Amino acid sequence: MKKKIYYFVGIVLLINFLQAFFTPITEDEAYYWLWSQNLDWGYFDHPPMVAWWAAVGYEIFQNELGFRLISSFFSGVSVYLLYLLLKPKTQKEFNLFGILIGSTLVFHVYGFITTPDAPLLFFTILYLYSLKNFLEKNNFNFTILLAISFAGLVYSKYHGILVILFTIFPIIKTWWRNPKFYAAVFLSLILYTPHFIWLFQNDFIPIQYHFIDRSSDESFEFGKLFTYLLIFFLGASPLLSYHIFQAIFKFKSKNAFDKSVWCLAILPGIFFFITVFKDKVQPQWLLISFVAMIILTYEFYKVRKNNLLIKLGISSIILILILRISIIIPSISPLYIYKNFALKLKDFQLEHAVFEKYQEASVYLFYNPNQKATNHRTIGNRKNQFTLWNWEEDFLGQTVDYVSPWVRSDRSFVGGHKNYEYFIKSIPNYQTYHLIGIETIDKIETEANQLIDLTIKIHNAHERPIEIGENSDLKLNITYYQGKQYNFVYSTEIPIENLILRKNESKEIDIQFRNIDKKGNFKASVGIHYSEIGTTYLSKPIDILVK
Repeated sequence: MKKKIYYFVGIVLLINFLQAFFTPITEDEAYYWLWSQNLDWGYFDHPPMVAWWAAVGYEIFQNELGFRLISSFFSGVSVYLLYLLLKPKTQKEFNLFGILIGSTLVFHVYGFITTPDAPLLFFTILYLYSLKNFLEKNNFNFTILLAISFAGLVYSKYHGILVILFTIFPIIKTWWRNPKFYAAVFLSLILYTPHFIWLFQNDFIPIQYHFIDRSSDESFEFGKLFTYLLIFFLGASPLLSYHIFQAIFKFKSKNAFDKSVWCLAILPGIFFFITVFKDKVQPQWLLISFVAMIILTYEFYKVRKNNLLIKLGISSIILILILRISIIIPSISPLYIYKNFALKLKDFQLEHAVFEKYQEASVYLFYNPNQKATNHRTIGNRKNQFTLWNWEEDFLGQTVDYVSPWVRSDRSFVGGHKNYEYFIKSIPNYQTYHLIGIETIDKIETEANQLIDLTIKIHNAHERPIEIGENSDLKLNITYYQGKQYNFVYSTEIPIENLILRKNESKEIDIQFRNIDKKGNFKASVGIHYSEIGTTYLSKPIDILVK
């Protein structure tokens, strides 16, 4: 079977390289490309592995293929590692192996798409390969490889911790007396130390974002639960779902590795089922389960009749390939909207472009790498890597071109997300204030349309003074919303005397504003309203019960 696996891997690589070259960049990919041009040991949203991969490939080719080159290459390595792990010996077993790989969505999506899930997919497979051999051989080589895969998982995405926990948990009795296991853990921690240091230096901001900020405005909805169940049961391969779950529930473990793989297939599903009550679960979060599901399906059906599985698998491959071809055809592909958005903006020759969405700034810079651009966060737009970079300071006092579908001007074009009309507004003497912090209380109970008195603390983390109030373009503002922050229902200016905050200065001030004139449960955030653009939230949400 060795020759056949080489041919199979070659076909996988060829398809993914071609796909990588002809498919326009996505918004998220452009964001990670920007990371790769500013290498570090960590970033606002994720660990740095995706940036490292992208940087290596982009050094070779300065286009979509270059950005996706390493992800595409490791897609082939992942397939080969799975072959070594599963060891198909007959033509029937090899056919089953090929069908399962070809009909599993994550192997197609992250065969070329370069997000943190691409290295997570590779290191999950490398880890399972290392784990199996470590359990069987318990030698030095696989101890080292296990340590590398430990570190690689968590350098890829924090979800990698779940892979380790859910596979070690069922076999802890096998591990806890093995000194090589502790050696692997110790070495992986050494490898991960630079990221630990980066986290400490940056106030653990990715941890805070994922565990606190990300779900702070989320509430339970039956639609989220239904969507999650569809993802879990159909996400690996929709047409093969019955066969996959039959394999999972009828599979009988023969050894410690089988137990680990079974737990990896099921336990993330339970974990994310719990989180769905406070957050929306994204399909790629279950990638680690899908890999385990395919391994179990192969082991179960390689000794059983699988004619229907083969037929459904072939149908899946055909449908997926049609879909993959469709996304490179400009007239029907939804991905061209981002490229066209960036190219249309190029015609306006923007010297200092400012975007309210960080993804739009990223796409613009990918297709216009010699230009200058940054993100100015407004209502409904979360903190991101631009917040850490503080690029807005480079635009301070400059005349900038603000790109938005909401702030109108006499220059515009149609394009981008949802095909909005985007306006380009020239703003002289641009002001930025995103490093202002505002501390308030957590909860207010009050009557409708009443005056509310509140003491707040304002901190200026900028290396320059900030002026807010009646003599400034910056005003204090409070905005009420329900659900997501962009679903705002009421906004009012908070009148204050002119307030000057020196660099790194904090002040407590008493404010008064009028409450919303209707009853209900709301959230509200205190922010700064910039006359040229709009409001940016700078405080954590206040729960407001209007009786």
